Amino acid sequence: MRRLIIGISTAILLAGCNTFEGISTLMNFSDHPIAAKAHEGGATKQDMLAIQAPKRVIPARDGRTECLDYELENKGKKKEFYVGVTDTSRVGAFGFITCDKAIKAGYLDAKTALR
Repeated sequence: MRRLIIGISTAILLAGCNTFEGISTLMNFSDHPIAAKAHEGGATKQDMLAIQAPKRVIPARDGRTECLDYELENKGKKKEFYVGVTDTSRVGAFGFITCDKAIKAGYLDAKTALR
């Protein structure tokens, strides 16, 4: 019984750490110009490039779209950020992971809408 309680407590603590990390990321980077512009409706690839050059650009969705990999820096901390750009050069997806992780997670899957 003690092991069950310890196991459940550990799972809750680990889930809490993950939640805390997400909140910390939002607090530190949500006001970064790249993240803020990506979050605005109607942002374009040109808007993103005017703010900061990406670390790399990866073709996505069978080459029809692109994914821009950024490394955001704020208050001495760094965080990965991806921006998925549609075939009409509009920002269609973004988040605090790399393009590779976004593609593997299906966020830039050619068979679904960008997320």
